[in-house]
Amino acid sequence: MTDNGAHFSLSNSAEHSINGVETEFSHLGEIDLLEKNIASWTVRDRLDCLLLRALFQLAKEKPELTKNGLLAWDLVEAISGLRGRSWSTPDDKERMSDDVRRTWNKLEPLWNSKLEGVRQALLDAGFGHFPKFRRIEGGGTGRATKYHIEWCALSIPEAINYISTQVAPQQSSILGIRYICEDIKEPGILAKIFAEGLLLKGWRRYAYISVLLIPMLIMLVIALSFVINVAFYDSTNKNQMGPALTNLLVFCTIAYTIYPMIDLKSKGILLAPWWMQSDDGERLLEFRKPPRFSEKTIKAVSYSAMCPICGAKVIAKSGGIEFFGRIVGRCDDAPVEHIFSFDYITRQGTWLRK
Repeated sequence: MTDNGAHFSLSNSAEHSINGVETEFSHLGEIDLLEKNIASWTVRDRLDCLLLRALFQLAKEKPELTKNGLLAWDLVEAISGLRGRSWSTPDDKERMSDDVRRTWNKLEPLWNSKLEGVRQALLDAGFGHFPKFRRIEGGGTGRATKYHIEWCALSIPEAINYISTQVAPQQSSILGIRYICEDIKEPGILAKIFAEGLLLKGWRRYAYISVLLIPMLIMLVIALSFVINVAFYDSTNKNQMGPALTNLLVFCTIAYTIYPMIDLKSKGILLAPWWMQSDDGERLLEFRKPPRFSEKTIKAVSYSAMCPICGAKVIAKSGGIEFFGRIVGRCDDAPVEHIFSFDYITRQGTWLRK
């Protein structure tokens, strides 16, 4: 994923000119696809997401207005329509400007967390542009802040990452699927660190290594203690077995907690540990590195697709006993029968029931 500045920007000058991007709104196909994508988000009714929906709605319904730059009251009116009730203070322009500005600041991290899945969806559908949002400050009395949508070409390297990494096209079969990478929904306090992507650089890299090394050293001490207890086991000492079993239990608990983190680099992607999981067990940890990505990171993600058999959602999760050690795509409606392979590099899958 590229840096945030490539997608959200701010200018303090009202005279700022917009160059190098398309500002004409001939991208109705992209907007329709993005609106369908947004409709599946759990935060679709949150204010920052409503602001995003309002931007796209106005881009379709009032293209000339959007081209010249949307004003805060235009967005307040659109958001109120989407909510079905009034938002902000329609008779107070200063209040509307402040409310939209605050919501805009929250929209930036939301959009950047969704951007990878959005780009993949656009590329998969054959589109070559993605939206960039710009806020241009008025810079003086009577010169209101304006909000723009610009359409930027998906760069060649990005297209290579998401398209040319596909292996030879699969046989034309209705039983092939294509996954979309999504950010995890409602992460907890610990999972949020990885939901935003843990950059393995500088102090963060050493902190991550330390977090793994300390439990591993504890496990080593416990293992040695267990071996010594077993080696010098005295059947007449009834109190000796208790500590040995306790050590074994602690060892297994620590191993179960941190094992995915240890094995991640060698496997590339695997199930997130239990303390990071949701009720559906759909969260994965992916090790990202160049050249597919700009820097080494560990990111908590979820991969999903549409089932070609019944149309339900397919989610990448544990293969269970039948597909032990593998991540597979399981259909929400028929998780036992509608099972697909999962390749996180090509994001393709084929039906595993023959």
